[in-house]
Amino acid sequence: MIPELEKLAAQVKLSPVHRILLTTDGSITRILEALEGCEVQVETVHQEVVKAKERIAKLLRIAGGEEVNHRIVNLRSCRRILVRATSYAPLKRLEPRFRDAVMRADIPIGKIMAELEIESRREILSFSAFKANSQLASVFGIAEGELLLERNYTIIHRRKPLLYITEVFPHSFF
Repeated sequence: MIPELEKLAAQVKLSPVHRILLTTDGSITRILEALEGCEVQVETVHQEVVKAKERIAKLLRIAGGEEVNHRIVNLRSCRRILVRATSYAPLKRLEPRFRDAVMRADIPIGKIMAELEIESRREILSFSAFKANSQLASVFGIAEGELLLERNYTIIHRRKPLLYITEVFPHSFF
């Protein structure tokens, strides 16, 4: 992971906080709370059950067309939206209590998993930088074209991907 991080750092100035947020194999919610000095809230923007397309199916190691919960949320501090997160979870792998909590509650995934005592690990797949389009600029209250950082990872439970998650946050915030 370090060589990939250094490739990105050669293109974009990365602060120590950027490096931590991009590479942590834990939940970023507590890191964000420590940085912001207040609790981070989840705002569900969109959620639906969809059939997994080929790319998502491959990442989750399921058959194409299987049902997955697709969720888009904002992680908001007491001051601003910090992260836009998109997740996919194969319904057949979700324990009923976990599925209900993810589909109904505005609670960070990491906190749900901790409350339900679901043991897991995160596997960072990639990270990158790109310029904000008008939609993401509006979400974060930044100018179009400002730099965003992104990380992609899976949460592994019982040796199988339980979730595939993409998190995006403004470079300028940290």
